[in-house]
Amino acid sequence: MRAGCFNVAAICFVLCLPSGLLLAQQPDDFESLVASAQQAQARSDFQTAADFYRKAVAIHPEIPELRANLGLMYYQIGKDEQAAVAFREAIRLKPSLFVPTLFLGLDYVRSKRFSDAIPLLKKAALAKPADVQVQIGLGQAYAGTKDTRSAIRAYARATELDSANPDTWYRLGVSYLDQVEADARVLLTHYKDSGYLHALLADNFSEQRAFIQATEFYKKALASTAIPPDTHANYAFVLLNQHDLPGSERELKAEILSNPGSLLAKLGFARLHAEQGATEQVADEVQQIWSIDPGFLRANAARLVSGLAQARRSELRNALQAKQAAGQLPEEVVSLVSGDQPAGSGAHAASTSAPPVSRLNKSAASAAEQLYANGRYRQCTDLLASRVSVLQTKNRQVLVRCAYSTGDYQRAFDAAAKLAADAAGEPEALYWEVKSAQKLATNALEEASAIDTGSPKLHVLLGDLYRQRNFFPDAEQEYRKALALAPGDTGALFGLSLALLADNQLDQAFEVAQAALKSSPDDPELNAVMGEILCGRDQSEAAEPYLKKGLTTKPEYVSHVHALLGKVYTRANRIPEAIAELKLALPGDKDGTIHYQIARLYLKAGDRDAAQQAFKISEQLRSEGLNRAAVALEQGKTDTESQ
Repeated sequence: MRAGCFNVAAICFVLCLPSGLLLAQQPDDFESLVASAQQAQARSDFQTAADFYRKAVAIHPEIPELRANLGLMYYQIGKDEQAAVAFREAIRLKPSLFVPTLFLGLDYVRSKRFSDAIPLLKKAALAKPADVQVQIGLGQAYAGTKDTRSAIRAYARATELDSANPDTWYRLGVSYLDQVEADARVLLTHYKDSGYLHALLADNFSEQRAFIQATEFYKKALASTAIPPDTHANYAFVLLNQHDLPGSERELKAEILSNPGSLLAKLGFARLHAEQGATEQVADEVQQIWSIDPGFLRANAARLVSGLAQARRSELRNALQAKQAAGQLPEEVVSLVSGDQPAGSGAHAASTSAPPVSRLNKSAASAAEQLYANGRYRQCTDLLASRVSVLQTKNRQVLVRCAYSTGDYQRAFDAAAKLAADAAGEPEALYWEVKSAQKLATNALEEASAIDTGSPKLHVLLGDLYRQRNFFPDAEQEYRKALALAPGDTGALFGLSLALLADNQLDQAFEVAQAALKSSPDDPELNAVMGEILCGRDQSEAAEPYLKKGLTTKPEYVSHVHALLGKVYTRANRIPEAIAELKLALPGDKDGTIHYQIARLYLKAGDRDAAQQAFKISEQLRSEGLNRAAVALEQGKTDTESQ
């Protein structure tokens, strides 16, 4: 990835100084020192340049630009404290100087003094609002203080100023995922029984095609008093993917009953009819949805065909092509539904048809509600978006629902952030903010990947992010891109092995891990993943030596390796050794599984009291369910230290 920083060798104030200052005292020595400093700076010999600037400052301590240049040299060679002293002195002498203000802020960011950095970087932003590095620095500082929404605004501004910088897009994507994590924490802490939390968990599991877990949480959500619109329709799609056609029809009818204009319910009926072979009817329904809100279809077309049998897809494509030939549908619709065009492409483009006004009158508010009720989400968004700062809670709820439904995820995110300020609307606001942030994160990360196609590191980072979110095909794609650029990259091989393993592609995972181990036979992470692959292939005896080597892996993986060794010893009926390993694995038990396994071993060993205690803890972890919820919501969690 590009570093995204100034070329310090090119920054020099002294050439711009009035000549009188250069000749005021010991002109030959001073000019020689400055010239030597500039020459060293130009060839990137920053230590030598710093020595010359320091001597020049001793001659003319009153020149702020000299101190700024000295600070730049210290900054470049990593002497942060000395750089900070020089920058502070330059600012004291001339507060209006931009470069020392900016670089003192960046120096504080590098020293993790984030709160100290923010005022300086905000001052620099006022002086030069179009400076990309200022916005990146602000984003880093806000991220350091956990002010994720402000970090997002800064990084988003940086991408506007320099849309070709993949590093900035990556930072923006990670910040959106950090916001998902922050919102999840609030929901889990303060609204753990909320229908919005349960619906969000269900939606996430559904996207991961974990339909059993999704069903569990949709049922919990639907038993709540307050739920997001389209929850019945979303559940219907889960049932459709499980081929429960009567159940899906029941849920779609329930959605229409409470939300007659729901385009998602109408899309669900189209999918139901596609499953039943009523292809011509499906084509008519798609045409109707497109005529009401093209943005909605762009954002959701993939849901119509995901999981649909290939024969049904072909029939639907032919029906849509017939409508296209008759001039009833544009080619774009055929491409969207056929999967030839990425879903959501262009769907988030903002419209500017509604002029800004100072207030929202009752007729406009009523019109927006009616547009939403009729499924005209883009028109509803355009009517309300320019008035977002003066909208009441009820109107903001309408705006965020409309914006998200038409694929305008940025407006949905912004409106949700404002809605979250109202305690009464916070659970719903967090639901929509998480969902829109997830979409925006994906868009930003895809943008980074598209720009920097030649960076193996970026592809590995993206692969890690997708894998943590259980998007295994996307993760696999990124790891393979990295390996195409750097065939022996250990991080890419490790990540690809994990992604294939998690996606139950054991043979491919074995081949990748085996190839990686040839060049790095003692790598603990690779040994650990090979051991897990062999366990999955019922080759426990072969897995043991790999798992033992894997015990020196990263601390966050060690509990899992102990659990795998416990499984190996259990299969070999080596009960005492299995119990010993599972005890070491207990700190990593998220859902009660390990406690359950060790309880059964205690029974085999005749220790009924220990077994009863382990069964009790296992049940507590299983029934609580919040650990799984945290995992599902925090899949975007990443190590921001690498930013």
